[in-house]
Amino acid sequence: MFKSMISLLFVQGSNYLIPLLTLPYLSRVLGIDGFGKYGLTLSTIQYFVMIVDFGFNLSATKKIAEIQNDKKKLSIVFYETMIAKITLCLVSILAIVVLVSSNVNHIFSSTLYYSIIMLVGTVLLPMWFFQGIEKIPVISFLMVVTKLLSLPLFFIYVKDNSDIGIAILIQSSTNFIVGFFAIIYIVKNKLLVSVKYKELSIYKSIHEASPIFLASFAISLYTMSTTIIISLSSNIAEVGLFSAADRLRGAVLGVFFIMGNVIYPRVNKLLMSDTREAYRVIKMTFVIQGILSIAIILFIFAFNKEIVSIFYSSEYKSAGGVLMILSFTILLTLESTVLGNYILLPHGYKKEYTILPMIVAVIHVPLCYYLSHKYGAIGGAASIVFVELLSFIILLIVVARKNLLRKIFIGGEYA
Repeated sequence: MFKSMISLLFVQGSNYLIPLLTLPYLSRVLGIDGFGKYGLTLSTIQYFVMIVDFGFNLSATKKIAEIQNDKKKLSIVFYETMIAKITLCLVSILAIVVLVSSNVNHIFSSTLYYSIIMLVGTVLLPMWFFQGIEKIPVISFLMVVTKLLSLPLFFIYVKDNSDIGIAILIQSSTNFIVGFFAIIYIVKNKLLVSVKYKELSIYKSIHEASPIFLASFAISLYTMSTTIIISLSSNIAEVGLFSAADRLRGAVLGVFFIMGNVIYPRVNKLLMSDTREAYRVIKMTFVIQGILSIAIILFIFAFNKEIVSIFYSSEYKSAGGVLMILSFTILLTLESTVLGNYILLPHGYKKEYTILPMIVAVIHVPLCYYLSHKYGAIGGAASIVFVELLSFIILLIVVARKNLLRKIFIGGEYA
């Protein structure tokens, strides 16, 4: 597991730390309005990425981790997932065309077309497959190299706010390239065997992933939708400020999430063979993430102005206050992820896992609209913190009522 985690940290570096190198440049040449449009487009396409993923990153990873030594079953899961994702990708592309053509409230411009390649890359890059068979090092190097090679393209081709589409295209293309070579690797190394179409149950794979998708979609209503809500209730400059702070927060969360991508399949595997060890891993993850998160929050409160000045120009100075507010979500999001993804979901509580985000999402959308209308980016950030806190408290209560809190964190009977 340690080797996979180190490899995934390299991947995370390419996904978050390398793009951070372009932030000072993009934020200046695009301007605060242009950067707001850039952030709005990327936030919008993430919804369609989520539709294409449809929860397979958890459901397929779990199944593959449990059958990784059976090549026939492994192949069936792979083909079921890929065909399902291709179908969802085609539906998403059609939806984007309709969305841009209808030009709802003049929010979604043709720049959204430049991000379609990200959807194709989401299909091609089977990160869930490599996570399940615990061979992440295979594509880690390729991911980092591709990100590094794309870095100069921003400086060469993006010169002013008329080049927003080019910036989005460069940002969106890396997964496509890595995914292309990942598929070649799978075929060349014969990791799969041939299966008949009648052996596949595509509907079943979508049905099994649907609770995770619904939960992810609901969660996105109080994470990714904030940018869109601010664009509706305030102005594009406030979107730029929020995007600036949110990208820094995302870079921090991303490092933790990628470690979670290693831990999740391992926890599922351990729960089938060694429950005590699985609970030890969950408890250790919860405690370590909590300590590190608190340290990061304190650091942001002390140096938020300096952090913002490093990555952005003086017109973004108000982003420091937004970053301070958003920093609380680092702790709340990570600990909620442990309670939901590592405890409730593996123990079969899909209903609770699905319903909770829906409840808080219903609260966030109107609250965010109201607060961002009055206070702009700061109001949007405050709404996220409120619903993340509410989500964490409810998750804690649910886990306690299922008697899992005592088993895992205090000690007790092991299943």
